[in-house]
Amino acid sequence: MLTPDDQGVLAELAPVLRRAVALDLRSLARLRFDAGTASVFVRLPFEVLVSRTIDAPARTSSLDLAARAADLLAWLDTPPGEPVVEPQPRDVEWRAGLPPATGWRRIETVPDTVLRPLVRRAALALKEAAAREGVPSAQPRTEVADALLDSVVLTASDGDQTAEVTLRTVSALTRMGFLPRGGYAHVDAAGRWVRLVAEYGTVHLERPGQTLGLL
Repeated sequence: MLTPDDQGVLAELAPVLRRAVALDLRSLARLRFDAGTASVFVRLPFEVLVSRTIDAPARTSSLDLAARAADLLAWLDTPPGEPVVEPQPRDVEWRAGLPPATGWRRIETVPDTVLRPLVRRAALALKEAAAREGVPSAQPRTEVADALLDSVVLTASDGDQTAEVTLRTVSALTRMGFLPRGGYAHVDAAGRWVRLVAEYGTVHLERPGQTLGLL
């Protein structure tokens, strides 16, 4: 159960929830307190999982709660002295797995000057695809957009191992505001998971049935 003390602790997670709600009002968030940390995970409409982890004082009990991101945000934004409505648990609606807590290998660090042009070129490609289909200034067919988002736009390597990064992952990193101007993103891999870790948050992507991340 959440407590009033948790509101102040979790204030740093509000920007993640705010951006997720802007993308999809129905977004589900999963809030977890572990020893000395608090994390929020949100699955975005374009099928990636984003998260942010902050340091947090130890609680008397651990917490693992799924709720609407909008409800969590409303709870966090409740002014002092006003009645607090605790978010309704929606654990049964959370059907996605979570990335592993350990076992990650850092493959490469990439500057934003490499990543942002990838997103800009993709936006142009989507616009051109829509124009070819006779719908200028709109989105192309879903299968066309999905094919582009699933394309590998970056192959990171540390000399021994490689990790393939899709446009879907890079787009989420910039759309969520995780990557500051002049910043860097770390490419990590663990089994089928690949993640981009930036200053303000992390984007995770898993492809079932494939050895995504380690080749």
